[in-house]
Amino acid sequence: MKLEKSLCYINLSDDLVRFSIVHKELINELSKGFNKIYILNLQKLRIFHKHKFFSIEKNKKLLPKNFKIIDIKNSNDFLKFSKNKKLDIIMNELSKSIVDFKIFYLLKKVNAKLIMISTTSMWGTSIFIDIPLTKIFVGYQHVLKKGFYYIWRFLTIINLFPKIHLLFESNAENIKVFNTGFSKKFENIFPYFKVSLYRKIIHINSKLFDTFYQNRKKKKIKNKKKFILFIDSPMEATDRTSREGLVSSKTKEKYYENLFFALNKISLTFKSKVIVSLHPDMLKSFNQISKYFKNNRNIVVSKKRTVDLIGNSSIVVFCFSSAVLNAVMLNKKIIGLRSKYFGRYNLSVHEKNVKGINCPFIDIDGEVNISKKEINKQFKKSMASYADLIKRRFVSKSNKPSFVEVVETLRNQKI
Repeated sequence: MKLEKSLCYINLSDDLVRFSIVHKELINELSKGFNKIYILNLQKLRIFHKHKFFSIEKNKKLLPKNFKIIDIKNSNDFLKFSKNKKLDIIMNELSKSIVDFKIFYLLKKVNAKLIMISTTSMWGTSIFIDIPLTKIFVGYQHVLKKGFYYIWRFLTIINLFPKIHLLFESNAENIKVFNTGFSKKFENIFPYFKVSLYRKIIHINSKLFDTFYQNRKKKKIKNKKKFILFIDSPMEATDRTSREGLVSSKTKEKYYENLFFALNKISLTFKSKVIVSLHPDMLKSFNQISKYFKNNRNIVVSKKRTVDLIGNSSIVVFCFSSAVLNAVMLNKKIIGLRSKYFGRYNLSVHEKNVKGINCPFIDIDGEVNISKKEINKQFKKSMASYADLIKRRFVSKSNKPSFVEVVETLRNQKI
């Protein structure tokens, strides 16, 4: 019997709101390229995970009509759905932790081919970094997560779990690491042992390329009075709290006190207003954060999207936000801020970003002294390196958006 080739996207969220917004272009392109795409809600297959009610009727309104949502209730339900189907699974939401081990086992059982799409191109950091001895009991969950990753990786090597059949990757440096790592070297010596995690890697453009290179003609930036943009980030992001615990009110107050003086100094130095752009997770705290800057008319807190503000800014100031890469793509002057109140993990990530962008940085915990002449020299040096950075991390040889390359590949190649 000929198997029905079926493209599926795994969902592990309580709703599809974020998926429908973040992956809007990919969803539309998939809708045009395929007659039917399945969204498999696999929350009930997760181990040690309490799922919430998932409404098919509510969520299907967020997607094109040829997207069909399947709410899988148990293992037998999944096996029944998979019968007589050849599954190509976009697995971006799956974790390599024990909570998803059952799902990986079932995917292997039905011979599903896994597809992963990576278009962010951010700098990473060690999962073990920044868990000092005094915080080891706070960060134990993260240590366990790393341990589960190694177990998961071992299970892929011995073929109890499926390897990733196709990786779409926008970061050329990551591709180089994958192709020159231990697994590839081992396979070159022992070609009969397939231990590499990725069977095939395709270099595509990044999401930043999609947004700013493909849409600049559609959305021309209006000539408005320029301002300095500060991209704020939540101090209590999960990556930090899982390692270091909750952030005290005293730490938050001290951070914003130092930030206030630093942004005011930057504003006076460059004779320009500062707009503070909040991370979406911080909007619920808009009034509280605004209070930190209420006594300074040169600093304004905004609810507008960061990507919409960057285009009209003259300088972009950031702490540990990935949104700064949008500023690189738009060839903006960039300043990094440094503070011990970021937390050890966020600080380690931030320092990698500053080094990667090669931008000037200011430590806001001490006395902030800014030389406009010196910092302008640093701007010229860092901006001269943007083109090479963009080439290495954000763009491929193709002039097509990533979502177009993904769909064309899935349609035209035998995966």
